[in-house]
Amino acid sequence: MPTVKISAKGQVVIPAHLRQKYGLQARGRAIITEKEGQIIITPAPADPVRGARGMLKAKQSLTKTHAAYKREERKLEEDHERQLP
Repeated sequence: MPTVKISAKGQVVIPAHLRQKYGLQARGRAIITEKEGQIIITPAPADPVRGARGMLKAKQSLTKTHAAYKREERKLEEDHERQLP
């Protein structure tokens, strides 16, 4: 396991073999996260929108959620109309 120095600015040099293995490019971007007391460096996707795809998984599709919402809305409107004089 390689040991690296941390500069006065907090900079760390990632060893070349690890940069190549994980696709970290010079002048590229990386995502830094912390999990269970460890710092994790992950290559940032070239297209952040595509990279974020699937992050927010829903229990069901948006189409089904929207249809359920519309049914509930219709039911509330019908109930309201029945209560009108």
